[in-house]
Amino acid sequence: MMRRFAVTVALALTAALAWAQQPNARAQAIELVRQSQELADAGDRAGALDRLLQALELDPDYPSIHAHLGYLYELEGDTLKALASYGRLLELRPDDEYGRARITHLFFGEQFPRRLRLSLLQFSPVSFVTDECRLRLAGGDDLLRQIVWTRGVIYPEAMADRGAPMEVEIPSAGGQGVVGTAHFNRVCYGFTVVPEGDELRMTAMVSYPSPLLSERSADYSALAERLAHILLRVHCYSRACYGLPQAPEEHIARVWMCESGPTGAEQYEDDVFIYDAARDRRPVEWLREIAHEWGHYALPRMGRFTEPEPYASGVLGEALFLQRLAEEAGLVVGERWPSERAQVAVGALWGNGRVELADFLAQMRRDTLDLWLARGPNSELAAGLGEQSFRYLVGALLWVEAAHGHDLLRATLLKAPGESPADFYYGYRQALRDAAEAGEVTLDAGALDLGRSELSAPPVEGALRRENVELAPGDRAQFPVFLLEGPAEVRITPGAPQAGLDLFVDGVGPLHLEGDEPVSLGQREQGWHTLTLQAPEDGQPVTLQALIIRTGEPAVPAPGLEE
Repeated sequence: MMRRFAVTVALALTAALAWAQQPNARAQAIELVRQSQELADAGDRAGALDRLLQALELDPDYPSIHAHLGYLYELEGDTLKALASYGRLLELRPDDEYGRARITHLFFGEQFPRRLRLSLLQFSPVSFVTDECRLRLAGGDDLLRQIVWTRGVIYPEAMADRGAPMEVEIPSAGGQGVVGTAHFNRVCYGFTVVPEGDELRMTAMVSYPSPLLSERSADYSALAERLAHILLRVHCYSRACYGLPQAPEEHIARVWMCESGPTGAEQYEDDVFIYDAARDRRPVEWLREIAHEWGHYALPRMGRFTEPEPYASGVLGEALFLQRLAEEAGLVVGERWPSERAQVAVGALWGNGRVELADFLAQMRRDTLDLWLARGPNSELAAGLGEQSFRYLVGALLWVEAAHGHDLLRATLLKAPGESPADFYYGYRQALRDAAEAGEVTLDAGALDLGRSELSAPPVEGALRRENVELAPGDRAQFPVFLLEGPAEVRITPGAPQAGLDLFVDGVGPLHLEGDEPVSLGQREQGWHTLTLQAPEDGQPVTLQALIIRTGEPAVPAPGLEE
C-alpha cells in the first residue's frame, strides 16, 4: 500500500512540474521564434532554422513555429516540408488564413507539388481520390500500395496564371518528326505511395482540353480520371512485380488526350499520345491502350520486328498488366478469376460499362502462348522478325510467367543482354540456371501444352495462367521443360499418396510418381525436353498443381528410360 502511494505521489509531482514548466517553455519558444525572424531577415536561414527546431523541441504545439518553418522551407524550395509545416499549423489552428493561403500557393504556384503526404490531403485546395492497389507477391503475401489522383477542374502548371492553353507538338509514329500540334488546358495528376511511409510521389499527368477548348465540345474530365487511375495501377504492377521501369522514381509519365489522328496511341520517351480521344471505345480497348503504351515505357525493347510493330514490349505489356488487373480483382472479392464477382469488380473499377477482360486474356493466350507451345521452343520462329515471330516471343515470355511466376520473368527480362528476340531467350536460360543453382525450380501446372494434352475437362483461364488442371483416369498433360546438363529429378506437389501418375520423358517411360516422392530422370543434356504425366486408367483423378524439378545433384539412373 505504501509503495503504491509513493508511486502515485511521484506521478502527481511530475505532472505538476510539467504544468509549472509549460508557461516557461512557451516563453522560451516565443523568444526563439523572435530570434529566428531576426536571423532570417539578416539572410542567415540556417541559423533561423536552427532556432525554430529548438523551439519545436520545447513547444511542439505552438502554431507560430510551424508557420515560420513553412516559410523557411518555402525559401529553401522544399515544398514537401513546407506543406507538412503548414498542415500542422492548420491542425493546431484550423482557421489560420495564412496557412491556408500558403498551401494554396504551393499547389497552384509555379509547379504542382511533386511530393505529398497522405495526411496533407485533408488541407489541400484540390479534391483527391484515394484507392488501394493490391498485389500478390511470389511468396503468397499480399502487398498494398495506395494510389491517389486529382478530381475536378485543374489548370496545368504550364499555364501561367490560367493564361493561354498549352500547345504541344505531336510526334509522328516512332518519334521521327512532328505531325502537328494540340492544345490542352486541363490536367489530372496521379500519385503513388512510396514503399516506405505515407509519402506520395507524382507518377502521371493526364492532360486534355476543356469542353470550351475542345473542337467537339467534349467533356474529357471523367475519362482522364479513369485513365490516370488505370495508369497508376499498371505502374504499381510493373514496379512491384517486375522492378520496372528502371528509370528513377521521379520520372513522370505524361498522357496527352488528342482529338486528332487515327484511333490509337503512341508512346515517345516519357509521353503517351492518345489520338482520336472523342471516339467511343469499349472499356477493354481503353485498358489495352494504357497497358500497351506503359509496356513500351516500362519494359525493355524487344525487336526490331517488321510487323505488326517494331517492338513487342507493348503487346507484352497488355498481357502482363491486364493479367495483374484480373488477379487483383479476384483478390479484392476473395474469389479466383474469372468468377462473375471478379469480372464485375473490374467493371466497377473502370466505372463505365462491363469490361470484357476475360475474353481478351483468353484470346491473347490463344494468339501468343499457344503459338509458342504449338511450334515448340526450338522453332525457326525464334530467329524471325515477322508477325508470327513477334507473337511467338510474346507467347514465350507469357509461358515463363505462367510456368515460374513473375520473379523468374523479371530475371529473364533483366538478364537479356540486348533487345533482339534471341537476347530474351538467352535471358531465360540464364535466369533458369541461377534459379536451379539456388535450389528447386517450380513448373506450374498452368504451363501445360494444352494442344498436346488430353484432358476430360478443360482447365480454367485464370488470371495469370490456366488453372484447375485435373487428370481423370486416362488423361495426360504435356509440359515443355528446359533442363540443365547433368542429373535431374522431378516430383509433383502437393503429394497425393492415393493417386499415382505415370511420367514419360521425351516419350520414354513410364516412371511412376507417387505422393511427394521425387523420381530420377537420369543424366540429361542441356536443352528443351518434354515431360508427360498420365493418370492410369484404373487410377483416381488427380488435381495437378506443379512439378518440382531439381538439377545438378547426383541421381540414380532411372529404370525404363533407356533410349
